[in-house]
Amino acid sequence: MLASQAVIDALAERIEAAFHLRRPGWRGACSTARVWEAASARLLEAHEGDPSAPLDPELFVAAQPLDRANPDPWRELTPPSAPDHYRRRVGTIVRQLRAELTAEVRRAEGLIGAGRTIVKVLCSKNQRLSPLSRYIVAQRAGRLALARRFRHDAVVQHQSCPLYRQAWEGLLPAASYPVALDAEPPASWSAPKVHAPIQPHRN
Repeated sequence: MLASQAVIDALAERIEAAFHLRRPGWRGACSTARVWEAASARLLEAHEGDPSAPLDPELFVAAQPLDRANPDPWRELTPPSAPDHYRRRVGTIVRQLRAELTAEVRRAEGLIGAGRTIVKVLCSKNQRLSPLSRYIVAQRAGRLALARRFRHDAVVQHQSCPLYRQAWEGLLPAASYPVALDAEPPASWSAPKVHAPIQPHRN
């Protein structure tokens, strides 16, 4: 499916902002505005080749190798290898998040197996348990009312990094995820944003 010009323009604007944030010393020498559209085309290529790679301009920029001596968005953002760099970065993050969630769930279930009550474990102030891992443990135990206590914070955790949806796979059925696919708002292409590269959640 071909992207509309409005989508391309919005992606290009966010890519340009993210590149300037990552490369503050770059002054635009030997370049034109077309570079940002070319980079957005590479991001769209990555997403169309693998829909699990989100249309995240900031992460796309962060995923590309740096040319520290000669900053140049043409070389860094538009080569044929750019989509593969991005998809690999997304895959790495998903694996890190999945390992993190799995370790947290095992830790909580280990404490429960050792005799602690599930309420005491999940409602503790243990900083090593994120809201999503608490939600998962409660769901796996069939304690749906308890799981609802953590749903809001689990949704906030998802919003900080939507790749948690992919990291969830294997822990519970996709239908149990606290944010339904059809409940997520569409991307707001008219409101460009710049944020730091996605990092694993710590709570």
